[in-house]
This record gives sequence, C-alpha cells and structure tokens, in this order.
Amino acid sequence: MKRILPLFVFTASVFMVQPLIANEQFNQGMQQGKANKGQGADAIQGFKPAEVIPGYTTSPSESGYYGGVTSSGVDMTAPGSAALNSSEAGKTITESILNTPANNKPSLDAPFISEGLDMQAKAETITGGGFDGCVDQPASFTEITTHQCLRDTKIEQYCTRTATIVGDWKETTEVKTYTLTAFNFSRSGKQIVFSVAAPEAGIIHSASLNVTTQNYLWNSRASFMNTTFNLTWNDTIALGGATGMVLTKGQTLSGTSCSGNGSCTGTLDNLIFNQFVGGSSRFTLTLVMQVKSREWVPRVEWSESCPFSKSEGAMTGSQCVEPGGTRTVVVEGKTYSIHQDCWKWQDTYLTQTETEGTCGEYMKDSACTVTRSQCADTVDGFCVSQQVTYSCERKKTGNGQICGGEFFCTDGSCAQGETGTSNMFGQAVSALAAVAAAGEDVAELNGENVRAFTGEARSCKKMAVGFNNCCKDSGWGQDVGLSSCSSDEKALGKAKEKKLTVYVGEYCSKKVLGVCLEKKRGYCQFDSKLARIVQEQGRRDQLGVGFGSGKSPDCRGITVDELQRLDFGVMNFSDFYSDLDAGSDIPEDQALLKKAQDIIAEKMQENAP
Repeated sequence: MKRILPLFVFTASVFMVQPLIANEQFNQGMQQGKANKGQGADAIQGFKPAEVIPGYTTSPSESGYYGGVTSSGVDMTAPGSAALNSSEAGKTITESILNTPANNKPSLDAPFISEGLDMQAKAETITGGGFDGCVDQPASFTEITTHQCLRDTKIEQYCTRTATIVGDWKETTEVKTYTLTAFNFSRSGKQIVFSVAAPEAGIIHSASLNVTTQNYLWNSRASFMNTTFNLTWNDTIALGGATGMVLTKGQTLSGTSCSGNGSCTGTLDNLIFNQFVGGSSRFTLTLVMQVKSREWVPRVEWSESCPFSKSEGAMTGSQCVEPGGTRTVVVEGKTYSIHQDCWKWQDTYLTQTETEGTCGEYMKDSACTVTRSQCADTVDGFCVSQQVTYSCERKKTGNGQICGGEFFCTDGSCAQGETGTSNMFGQAVSALAAVAAAGEDVAELNGENVRAFTGEARSCKKMAVGFNNCCKDSGWGQDVGLSSCSSDEKALGKAKEKKLTVYVGEYCSKKVLGVCLEKKRGYCQFDSKLARIVQEQGRRDQLGVGFGSGKSPDCRGITVDELQRLDFGVMNFSDFYSDLDAGSDIPEDQALLKKAQDIIAEKMQENAP
C-alpha cells in the first residue's frame, strides 16, 4: 500500500502543473506559424479538389435551393418537412422532442444551448478574417459531470368496494283462507264422528262448513268448532263459535252428528255414515285465519377488499368499475329487484408520496437532465425508492486569441475543454485526496485485518402518509413536525443532506395482526464524501460487494487487498468538486501538496548529474 500512494501523488501532481506550461506551448506555436507564413499560397495554387476530396462536385444538389442574388427566395418548407420525416437526423430530433418528459426539457440557459447561441452571435467575429493582427477573444466550453441521487417514488394502491344483494327475514302476520276437504269419518256409538287437521297455526277470523249431498240427511244435528247446527241439504253453515279460536298447525278439529235432531236413531245414522264414507255426501271447511308469516326484505351490502392497511395511506380518488343498473335475485320463488348507481368502486390510496430526496438540487438545475433511473429498493412488489443519474453541464471560461480567422488558446483551460478533460484537475485532486485518506486510515490501524473508509449503520423510522417521516432527505432545519424523531435520526438526515450516506434498504419494523404499522430504512453513514464515493463506486460497483440489507446494513471498511484492486481513475468524484470550488478542506490537502513537492524534488535530485 505504501508503494501505491506515492504513485497516485506523483500522477496527480503532473495533472496539476500541466496548465502552467500552456502559455509556453502557445508561444512556440505562434513562432512556428509566423515562420511558415506565406508558404500556404503556393500549395493552394493549382489545387484540384475533385482529385483529393472524395465525392467532391461543383454542382451539389443543394444548389437547387439557391435562386441567385436576384431571386426572391426558394420555399424550403416542403424539402425541410421531407427531410425531417425521412432522414435519420430528423427522426432522431422528432423522437427526442416527443419522448422527453415535460418536466425534463432543457432550458435555453443550459450551457450546451447557450454556447451555441453565443457562437451564433459572434459568428462574424469568429469567421471573419482578412487581417494579420490578433484579437483577444474569451473562450468558453462546457464541463459535464454526472451525479447519482435517491428519491422516494409515489406508490398508489387500490381497494375495492363491491355491492351484493342480501336480505333479512322479517316476522309478520297475514290473513289467509284455507279450504279443507280431507275429512275423516268414524263412529262413536250411534254418533258419527268427523275430523280434519288444522292447516296452519293462527287465529280464526271466520269459518264456514259446506255440506254437499245427493241424499237426505234426515235432519241430523251436528256440533263442530263450538257451533251446533242442523245439516241442511246442499247448504253452507256459518260456524260462529269458531271465531277467535287459536289453532296450532296439525291440530285435529273434530265434530259429531246424530240424526233426528240429535236423537241418533241408529239405522238412519248408519245410512248417513256410509254416504260420507262413500263420498256421496261431503264436507268442505273454509277457514279465514290470521297466521304468522315472514317477509324477506332485500338490501345492498358492501364488502371491501384491501391488500394493505388504509391507515398507511390517504385516499386520493374513487372510480366506478362496475356501472350501475337494476339487478334481481330470487328467494323462495319470489323475485326481488334492486337498483344501484354503481355496483363496484375502486378507491385509490397514496401509501407513499413522491419526494425530491437527494435529487432536489439537480431537479432545480436547468442544466441537469436525467440520463438514467432505476428502482433502488422494492417492498412487497412496490418500488419504494429510485436511483436517478443526472448529467449536469457547467460553463467554463478561458482566454484565447483570434489571429487571421484562427483561434488560439493562450491558457490551459480551453485546451482541456477541447479534449473533453476539463475536470482533469478536479479528478486528479479528488483521487489524490481519496488515496491519501485511505493511507491515513491504514496508517492509524495496526494489525492484520486493516480496513479503510469504515462506516456506521444508521436507521430511521418512516410512518404512514400524513404522519411524521423521520427518513426525510432534506429540510430538517425548517420542519417543526418532527418532534418524535430521535437525535440519531435527525443527525442521519443532516448526513444525507451532506451526501455522506448510502441507502441500503427498507423493512417493516412493527407489525400488528399482519398490518405493518412502522417501517424503517437502513443506511451506511460515512465520515466524508470521499469515503462514501469510494465505498459506493469502488466496493459496490467495481468489486460487487453489497451493503447487506435494510435491517442489517454492512458498513465495513475496505480491506487493503480490495483497495489495491480499485481503479480510482474511473470513479466519479463530481459530488466532491463542489467542495473543491467552495474551498472546503480536502483531507490532508496541505500535507498532500507538500508531499507532492517533496516527491518532485526527490526525483529531480535522483536525476541530477
């Protein structure tokens, strides 16, 4: 490890001194240019472009769009539309416009647009030549950095309410009429005994007995249902004594009769009995009764199905998914109809609101665009957090000169812009600082199991929507509704604002009767941005060593062997550049610079004659 550190220091030192020699290189170039001045005219004379340039023609197809200086102009609408619809460039532009989200369209202030507008405004100055003098011209270029951040995603879940026709039996009474003909006949001495079973339990309102016969009944006297009467040929007799009688279902109603006004002659009673048994004489009993009954009363019953606890969310809307109308149901042969405006509703609940998280500063920056987004963590099949990658552009300026229509850079900044390495100084210093910090950790630890950039496991609780959320990523200084959050949770919130944490995962920390009442999120918290960057991009992305689970974060340090396998040159230190620009302390920055100077001096002494 000790051999590696000086190598990084020396490499970064070379990066730092390179811009200092740009002016000398410019002067040499200017001298070379003046020495060769005028030699190009001979080469131009007699030059035949068609012999050198492939596809060169003096009559390009585009010349058809030019009508000459006296022309009123050529309508380019049709050719332009055709090119836009058919060419690959046109299709790419169209797809880009249509597919770019409304909230992610670049601003005209974005460097990659404003630079083009500036170039257009200065076109005459930049392209105009015809003089030998040099004019100072500021140069500008764009620095592109990438940043990763984490934000909560909006989670919508649904409950359904379904209407079903059900009913209740209601006890009641009704008046019914029963007609009974199933009489039984027997003898008790000379008397004729006749009987019939009560059809239902209830109270008799009225009763009558109809006698149908083809023969003489010989003035027989009968007693039946508290009523005494003479049997009359083909007559209906009102049974006044039956009114008010309380009957039970199946109760036997019996009566007797005797011929000769009740004297029972015997012989005549035998004849009458045989008539009834043989069917030539018949009794028909009509009963009007008040009986108990039940009535089925239909109603609509709503049943609800929710895959989650509604206390975890807030309802945002309802939608009818089974339109209303009239439905029927048959109960004991009777049809009932009920109308409903809607038979099934779907209710939408917001169980997690969308937050800016640590992406706030990039979302508000018009020069930052989303290049990638992916789910960082899922719970119960729902994506609860999203990792977003932003590409941010920043304008950089330098000094240059325009000489005879050619632009020359006079310092190292614009040269870096041309090569696309405008951030090489920041990259070098960041890598140097990271290596130094690792070396400092290793130096302070003695033993076999030495590790650098060790973090600490932290967690925060996250309640249902509408309640306190101790996992906020920002705004801790202004929010007054977080009194129930612990000091450790508040400290974690501050650490997230400073980009010192790595999100690990979410889990249910409190469950009652299968319902999750409290969730927690696990993080690894580090002492510096550099430690977080090296852990995140080195340990996780390069070595493939994860951080455990939300319930049990693994925030161990990086071993010496793992450090030796890391490629600091490909790590994205963009989050650390702002600290550089703001003049924040780089771990051991002064010591690093002194060390770089010492190494350079040492190398010079070694090479001295």
